[in-house]
Amino acid sequence: MQELSLVTGASGLLGNNLVRVLLSHGEKVRCGVRNLTFLEPFADLDCEVVYADILDKESLLSAMRGVDTLYHAAAIFKHWSENPQKEIIQANLDGTQNILEAAAECGIKKVVYVSSMAALDRSKVPMDETGWGEDFPNPYYRAKNDSEKLAWELAAQLGLWMVTVLPSGIIGPFTYGHLSATNSLLNMIVKNRLPFNPNYSFNFVHAQDVARGMILAAQKGKSGERYILATEPSISTTRVMEIAETLFPGTKKPPILPKALQLILAAMSAGISSVTHNPPALIAGNIRHFYMADETMNISKARNALGYEPMPPEKAIRETLLHLATQNF
Repeated sequence: MQELSLVTGASGLLGNNLVRVLLSHGEKVRCGVRNLTFLEPFADLDCEVVYADILDKESLLSAMRGVDTLYHAAAIFKHWSENPQKEIIQANLDGTQNILEAAAECGIKKVVYVSSMAALDRSKVPMDETGWGEDFPNPYYRAKNDSEKLAWELAAQLGLWMVTVLPSGIIGPFTYGHLSATNSLLNMIVKNRLPFNPNYSFNFVHAQDVARGMILAAQKGKSGERYILATEPSISTTRVMEIAETLFPGTKKPPILPKALQLILAAMSAGISSVTHNPPALIAGNIRHFYMADETMNISKARNALGYEPMPPEKAIRETLLHLATQNF
């Protein structure tokens, strides 16, 4: 009998790419989403779409019936909130508890839990799987770190087979409804909408490579292990602009805005947000975290244990820029 995989967060960038890669392998896939009226991500895909909200345990129990492998990619993803403890940190912790308790109750054979590079120790570069995050530029980073720690506690208590995967900045095609933070940055560059060069550096990875790494983790991973799914080098926004220029001559290269000036603008943005109740244009923690950052990764564990081999990041950036140039975002 063909085994069934459930992908939570299946309409998101990573989740939707994962669904497509699983289907290309001939897998039977159930897609968990929060909005059953938004089915564009699944047009022409031979998959089942069901309601699955990480804050609604009953929906998870229903979605997991008959499932063999759970790929948990859903999360409450936002960098800012007026009540970050409740709406970002606690919401993700509650979602983790719900998803793993439901997995245990439904007898899920394998859980591939998507964490983040946010849960890595940045004090040691290249970063590897041996440390945990201590520097959190925004509440989402703390939420991912603390949620993975909770996941390991629950997996041990509940006797679950589980691995965690820790992607870096995911980019790539199949973007619906809204853009991820990293795809949004590339979109602003290719559409000449970036007002200044923030001089940030990121570790970029293609969504399809992360998807393939997740499948390898389910097939070859060892329960109890963490696997970084990233590329190796750190790529600056300046380099991304240079790549964009080779693809689209005339792409603007706005000047670098000094870190100190960005922090002043972030303080002003925070003041405006306190009045408008809208997210700030700049977040001071993000500026301190990403300005001239070194996001070099050690991916040897996933490479050796799983056979993970991502495309070079500059190729991933080119593919994403070409995709975004045709999209109406």
